[in-house]
Amino acid sequence: MTGDPQQIFKTCPMCAEMWISMDAFLEDPFLVFNGYQANFGTIEQGFFYFSHETAECGSTMVIKTQAFLSLYSGRRYTGIKTLSKECPRLCLDRTKLIRCQAHCEYAFVREVSQIIMDRAQKTVKLFPDPRRK
Repeated sequence: MTGDPQQIFKTCPMCAEMWISMDAFLEDPFLVFNGYQANFGTIEQGFFYFSHETAECGSTMVIKTQAFLSLYSGRRYTGIKTLSKECPRLCLDRTKLIRCQAHCEYAFVREVSQIIMDRAQKTVKLFPDPRRK
């Protein structure tokens, strides 16, 4: 795919495949969402990790959390509970993508993670591809 670099959502650093929008990116059955790394200074500067799992590629891509925050329109808590008694410490392990029950300002990013995973699962079920690694 070719396109105006100003209108590209993400380009794979290894194979140069391009996704023109967040929706196109999230609907690609060859992308696997595999992590979230919190930035405890600024939520928007955290990272989501995706693997481009094709026979020709296999690259891991990192995208700032900010790119996906628009997916969630629900309640956002204020106040950081990181490492408090109510914190389950999910944000300390980038592979733990489950919902967080703490009333912490980082909990909504876990909801964004769930939305991304839900969309990815629907895409894989709708478009199974035998070329997948």
